[in-house]
Amino acid sequence: MELDDINIVPRQSVDETIYCDFVKKHPDSMLYHSLPYIKMISAITNGEDVSLVAVDQLEQVRGVFPLIAKNGIFGRVLNSLPFYGSNGGVLAENPCVEKLLINSYNEIIGLDEVCAATVVSNPLSISVTDLRYSTTDYRIGQFTCIDYKESHAEHLMKSFHSKTRNMIRKAEKSDITISEENNMVNFLMKVHQDNMQSIGGRAKSERFFRFFPQFFQAGKEYKIFVARLDEKPIAALLLFYFRNIVEYYTPVILEPYREKQPLSLLIYHAMIEASKRGFCLWNWGGTWATQDGVYLFKKRWGTYDIHYKYYTQINNESLLKLSQETLLEEYSDFFVVPFHLLSKSN
Repeated sequence: MELDDINIVPRQSVDETIYCDFVKKHPDSMLYHSLPYIKMISAITNGEDVSLVAVDQLEQVRGVFPLIAKNGIFGRVLNSLPFYGSNGGVLAENPCVEKLLINSYNEIIGLDEVCAATVVSNPLSISVTDLRYSTTDYRIGQFTCIDYKESHAEHLMKSFHSKTRNMIRKAEKSDITISEENNMVNFLMKVHQDNMQSIGGRAKSERFFRFFPQFFQAGKEYKIFVARLDEKPIAALLLFYFRNIVEYYTPVILEPYREKQPLSLLIYHAMIEASKRGFCLWNWGGTWATQDGVYLFKKRWGTYDIHYKYYTQINNESLLKLSQETLLEEYSDFFVVPFHLLSKSN
């Protein structure tokens, strides 16, 4: 294959089935590269899907670079990908195609209307050769291996820290029941928003909870597991499934029942179920270096770490004079600049 035979085209000009087949077969692909996810977060964020695709003369996909843009009063922001640090970056069949896609990205983010652009790298494939950026930030990706062919529960339990094992056993003694209840979206949404408010966190919007069941198939591409005590729902867990990876996405718990550890039992049950279905990795998502408590909780589930970076190109330095609140309001759900670079006066 000659590089002259490769064209970089908009994602919309490519047959969706061919795009999806390429992503599903790529060994480093994640949920975030999938077309349903890209369409979902484009809808949630009111962003413009400007993803790039490398195709050959037979219109076969040779590489993809998911990319979403958002216009604001300070200019155009591009993310690969937006929405709570969704991993993006290039998936390509060889380094030459990867280079072509990155060169196209570099040209796009050099346009006058672009004030900032960020690539959240893929922890499964952190190559970013020749990517244009002016600053970086990093996160800690945490993964648990759930690739067991037999005795799934026993192997998993052995891999956990003793404190995690004790939390699971405590929940088991409390007569908590676990079931798959994919219709419990409203419960998931309300408790999530209450949980985030109680810790001063940024909750996912109602749009997310309304949209995800429209883009993903219940029972196959996502599941909601619910913990009940005396038939009352007290905790829930939203998981997404893609290729051989389970994405730990939204855990929720009613505050009065936290000490009974229903969430630990939910996670354990879901890990066993996924392992039996042939899934290999449980992705806990990215953790900030400052989130010691969150990191430790995940670590005790037998995780291993992969550090990955946010590669940000800042074209408009005046962005650094804005407040965190202004950036979040104008470019909701997009990463504009690392907040630690903002002027101290903001």
